[in-house]
Amino acid sequence: MQMQDLFILSIILFLVVPGYFASLPNSAIKELREKYDGYGDDWIFMPDGNGQPQVAVLKGYVPEARFFDEDRITYFLYTRDNPKNGTKIKINDKESLKKSQFSPSRQTKFITHGWKSSASSTGFLNMKDAWLAQGEYNVFLVDWEPLAASTFYLGPMANTGRVGKDAATFIDFLVHETGMKTEDVHFIGHSLGAHVAGNTGHQTTSGRLGRISGLDPALPGIHIFSTLETRLDPSDAKFVDIIHSCGGVLGYFQPLGHADFYPNGGMAVQPGCCCLPELLEACSHGRSYEYFTESIMMKTGFPATRCSDWDHYMGKKCSDSDVAYMGAYTDPSTNGSYFLQTRHQKPYGYAAEVTQNEV
Repeated sequence: MQMQDLFILSIILFLVVPGYFASLPNSAIKELREKYDGYGDDWIFMPDGNGQPQVAVLKGYVPEARFFDEDRITYFLYTRDNPKNGTKIKINDKESLKKSQFSPSRQTKFITHGWKSSASSTGFLNMKDAWLAQGEYNVFLVDWEPLAASTFYLGPMANTGRVGKDAATFIDFLVHETGMKTEDVHFIGHSLGAHVAGNTGHQTTSGRLGRISGLDPALPGIHIFSTLETRLDPSDAKFVDIIHSCGGVLGYFQPLGHADFYPNGGMAVQPGCCCLPELLEACSHGRSYEYFTESIMMKTGFPATRCSDWDHYMGKKCSDSDVAYMGAYTDPSTNGSYFLQTRHQKPYGYAAEVTQNEV
């Protein structure tokens, strides 16, 4: 995306976003707008990589001299042989790849973060550890922190396309050098990272990715500027599943995948998120990766029912509908919108007792 395009987008964001946030019915947003000058017009609270709310400026963009520097995107490989100290591998670095513990016979997980976050954020390290505790995987943490750190939200939002293209090139490199099958690749992204995953799947040339999991895909800005080519959508992988946890505010509420899961209706406030309005949306936005990580360890932890909407689900009008498990082990044949309830604290899932952790 060119600087001139970013300038134009900043003007559009200036004009459109205020009306968008003003129209939202969420009571917490109403309280924040009354409490803070310019909230929802000039800026909003969004969570960083540790789930803490930070100010995201919605107007303007400050260009960076090294805007497209590839060295600002890093790939760290973790396996059971090196679960704590990841191996840094660069695109076309055949020697580092050869010396690493990467094996094309394993399934490969890519995990990436969103705005003001990094691969070293606790939530994503926990997810990596959960995968390695459960099986033999190649787990890559994709770190684009330097391109996600700007307080001016429009810059990191625009960078999702560039990071996705870089990650696609990295996957093509792995396929060419190791024989890895793209169908064995599962890309997991939170917030803006979900759109990084979508852009990766869209731009990978060596084959379609097996699966993309979008964890509360970011909404602000994306809903105005994106197209099916620049945001996550079902064409980006053979199977795309979504967990909505702050829908309509920080994350998308509309279905974006083959299977869309709506815990507690998919909106803020998720159970257990309280009590200051500054914290509610940030907490709810982060619940998506908390639920997903828990599901890695508890395969049947989040049974969800296919239904048309939350009201019908709560009214028990979908009791005879299909049931699917939200999270890490969702069956790739799952299709449609699914609803479920969670607990207020860990464990969040309402699983029936499972003795052998089998679906």
